[in-house]
Amino acid sequence: MSIDFPEEKLTFTAACFSTNYQSSSSISIMKQYFMSTECLDIEYFKNIQVDFTHKLLGENGSKIECRNTYIEILPLIKTNKMNDKIDCFIIFFDLENSESLIELNKILNFIALNSDLNTKVYVINIYTNEKNIKSNLTEENINVYFGKYSIMNYDISNANLDSSDELVKVIDSITEDTLQDKNLFRGNKVIDTDKSRSACLII
Repeated sequence: MSIDFPEEKLTFTAACFSTNYQSSSSISIMKQYFMSTECLDIEYFKNIQVDFTHKLLGENGSKIECRNTYIEILPLIKTNKMNDKIDCFIIFFDLENSESLIELNKILNFIALNSDLNTKVYVINIYTNEKNIKSNLTEENINVYFGKYSIMNYDISNANLDSSDELVKVIDSITEDTLQDKNLFRGNKVIDTDKSRSACLII
């Protein structure tokens, strides 16, 4: 059975944070993602937003373009306004930065004050050398901060940035998971795309 895809590009939008903006900003991490996967029409806006197209394979062998937007949010900037079209939040949590829990506290406080707490938060623990991971940056300690702000809808995963495919797998799985939560597709089938243009197919 073939899938009838809408003529217009489907879209997916994530608001992103980093616990180490100076050396591992969300945009710089996405640049690394682009080096390991096939993306087209990559556009940067003021170094706080990147839009790109990801060609994905449908069940009948056809390809569909998904337009993705990743927006870097700086919690201490009061002029930030949360886009109501945000599909999810992504926090890049630097396991090699001793200040990451302090920064996580600021980020979660910002999310709690400025958004719907039902929007899922994805934490991606990033590192390049296991020997440099700080001993206090455990999943248990991360959980404590989410509990502090009563944010229950979240998920934690790990990505070694020196790996050629770990980051790609994690980011693509977040896209898939988010769209499944929104009931836009099940497995590899798009569901009722007429109801929303914010969809994309991951195989």
